[in-house]
Amino acid sequence: MAVKKLDETTYEVSAVREGEEFKHLKEHVLVHFKDAKVDGFRPGHVPANVIEKKFKKEIDGEILNHIISDEYQKAVAENELKPIADIKLEKYEIQADKAEVVFTIPVLPAFELGQYKGLEVEKENFEVTDEKVNEEIEGMRKNASKLKEVPENEEAKNDDVVNINFEGFVDGVAFDGGKAEGYDLTLGSHSFIDTFEDQIVGHKKNDEFDVNVKFPEAYHAENLKGKPALFKVKVNSIKRKEEAELNDDLAKELGFDSVDDMRAKTRENITKREEARVENEFKNKIIEKVVDGTNVEAPRALVDREIEFQINRFAQQLQMQGINLSQYFQMTGQTIDKMREDSREMAEKSVKTELVLSEISKVENITVTDEEVDNEFEVMATMYGMDKESMLNEVKKSGNYQRFADEAKYRLVNKKTIDLLVKETKVR
Repeated sequence: MAVKKLDETTYEVSAVREGEEFKHLKEHVLVHFKDAKVDGFRPGHVPANVIEKKFKKEIDGEILNHIISDEYQKAVAENELKPIADIKLEKYEIQADKAEVVFTIPVLPAFELGQYKGLEVEKENFEVTDEKVNEEIEGMRKNASKLKEVPENEEAKNDDVVNINFEGFVDGVAFDGGKAEGYDLTLGSHSFIDTFEDQIVGHKKNDEFDVNVKFPEAYHAENLKGKPALFKVKVNSIKRKEEAELNDDLAKELGFDSVDDMRAKTRENITKREEARVENEFKNKIIEKVVDGTNVEAPRALVDREIEFQINRFAQQLQMQGINLSQYFQMTGQTIDKMREDSREMAEKSVKTELVLSEISKVENITVTDEEVDNEFEVMATMYGMDKESMLNEVKKSGNYQRFADEAKYRLVNKKTIDLLVKETKVR
């Protein structure tokens, strides 16, 4: 076995089995196939050469697994590696009397922490002015506006919400992802390609018409790039915002006693929100300074995992709006590869931050008690609208309790680590 360090996050393992060693390994594997069923032979009486020919792929796979398992364990133990993901098979060759394997192991990088105590970081001072309060109240007034369906003889205009059915055609043929019914579209939002929304402006309820657009040259679907398309569109309804008036009735509708009460409580809410924002930004500045001061490489395996996590989270958010990723790509011209590329920088930063905070928690011996974890469970149960026992029972039923508990411990240790950094930082 030969182990080579390729970089701070990757080790390469090369192994060869040949001669008698290979022969014994192969015989060991063949034992598991001795009772294999082969037409024309009784179980247990199939000649070895017949088994080797019929089950060559499976036998080679078993030999590979044995070699990798042995060499992986040795490499990890002898080099004190900390693997973070599955190995990557780089080479596998098997001959009559020899097998050669090369694989890489992604590992946690070794690194030295930069300065994380005695830093000086600027903290924002803020003031809640009457202007900010009035701006917030104006926002609530506008948000209280209700969408009201306009009369059938009125035409759609920008900012209206039109409910439409549509189906797209290229060269007279309908294409995948180009059809929907009962879709709410805000005109002027530029959610759809080209001048799609502009061509709906001026139409009325129950109008059926054609919309002609052109797909972008950089569109992700090869069969649609730069192609002109025709959409058959029907307007089911047109809704327009009806602005609310600021008075005691509106204040009560929004949960206040009066407009004066609305102003007082809005000031309180802004103050709490701004205090939380300033504190959060202060913490982020500290963390960023600590991470920037530490020379650590983000393992590609962890970065790729973080990218997929971010994309899955975005997909879930879209799903809550009734849109899937495929539809999103059709509407925006985005691609999954471009999305991954755009997410990489943020993912690398996130991974580096996680590595640095984890190392600080180890150096500072930061731990959590069972009582603290139990309290965290109480908080999570409240967040889910459940009692703690019911929540934990559901988690145990799904077989995810250990991971659930580990994640809770990780969050608490992370919070304590950040609190330590804040305590050790001088406010500038």
